[in-house]
Amino acid sequence: MSPAPYGQGAAISDLRNYLRTQHHAQSLDECAKIHYVPSLKGYQIRSELVKTVLADRVQLLPAGFPSAVDGLLTWTASELTEDDWLVRLSEEDVRSVEAATKAYLSKYGSVNHVSTETFPVSESLRAKMQQTVSNLFDRRGFAVVRGLDSTKYTALERVVIFLGLSSYVGGKLGMQTLSRTGIAHLTNLKPLYPEGLIKSPGYTNVHMSFHNDTAHIIALFVAGTAENGGGSMVASSAKVYNELAATKPHVIKTLAEDWKLNCFSSHDFESEEFYKRPLLYYHDGRPLLFVARRPFTGSNPGDAPRPISLLQAEALDSVHYAAERHAIRIQLQKGDIQFMNNLATVHSREEFKDSSIGAGADRRHMIRAFIKNEDRAYRLPPQLDGAFSEIYPDDVPTTEYNFRIDPFNPAALSQGPPAANPSGTNG
Repeated sequence: MSPAPYGQGAAISDLRNYLRTQHHAQSLDECAKIHYVPSLKGYQIRSELVKTVLADRVQLLPAGFPSAVDGLLTWTASELTEDDWLVRLSEEDVRSVEAATKAYLSKYGSVNHVSTETFPVSESLRAKMQQTVSNLFDRRGFAVVRGLDSTKYTALERVVIFLGLSSYVGGKLGMQTLSRTGIAHLTNLKPLYPEGLIKSPGYTNVHMSFHNDTAHIIALFVAGTAENGGGSMVASSAKVYNELAATKPHVIKTLAEDWKLNCFSSHDFESEEFYKRPLLYYHDGRPLLFVARRPFTGSNPGDAPRPISLLQAEALDSVHYAAERHAIRIQLQKGDIQFMNNLATVHSREEFKDSSIGAGADRRHMIRAFIKNEDRAYRLPPQLDGAFSEIYPDDVPTTEYNFRIDPFNPAALSQGPPAANPSGTNG
């Protein structure tokens, strides 16, 4: 399926300054705006303009940024095997999960109390979940736990299982919104609500560009799959960094500068119209990408993004297409749980089509949690402390979180969209 621009996009403020010939002027319509869904042709035209202008300039990386980084977290898809990321559950493991679920629900009527203490599993399964932690921090930065059948369980049982196993990977559960929402349901909700209410791309079927969320670890439970499309794409942030540092050091420089985020983006601190931060850091011995398109391009017709510069537009596209070149595509199965180290990888999702949207229909449905492993979590640059502290507050226990267990039942639909503008989602 061919992606198309989604929303009105952001104008390139200084594009005309780069146009030198009538030939370029004729191409203006192709590259005058940058949209949430990337356009390869627009990127190629803008990139050629930048290349021409910078041809005689010495290009240097920002001070303190290395020419390359190495290690197991630096990879391209062709280097991976299933052993690098797939954790298979045995029948014994599944029985342990189901026993823990039954024991938990015999004592608690909600999911607010799930933890390693209240969801005890076998020693062999604990070892596999520790292997998952090692995959996230010591190997490739992501993992998929496979072996469950999501169709066997009720909506409540699915969430208990998801949070129970996730607690062994990261014991601290973050919030999806500032209204203390504990999980999100990533599925195409646009057909179920009036036009304009669903704003975040995660609640649509649109192609999502490569990005990071405001999370240490992203966990996704596959409750349902699409009729076609919807592949999960994961790329190494370090590999993206290495390619851009070697071929486009000016992009590294641009990403490491302050960017102004529009007010419709994830966090609008103190209701200010925008706030500033870099999209790339070199911190504590590693490059940290914290990049997204939505805060700069918008993603729905109601967004009115500020213009951005040509160099910024090229930087956003360069990250996306570099990630696309190196990404692994995973067609997740019902019952899979995918974990991603959000500060070591960038991720995206392909456009998808559901078979139908009625009650009980087959549809792509991912339950998402933001978790944190307190022992292994990366130290953050100061510019990100505020945003992450909102998602992982120290003064709000999970017993006070809100959980929408089933987003499709009439009661949930009548409450309105689960998160029209989720705080933790950059997109």
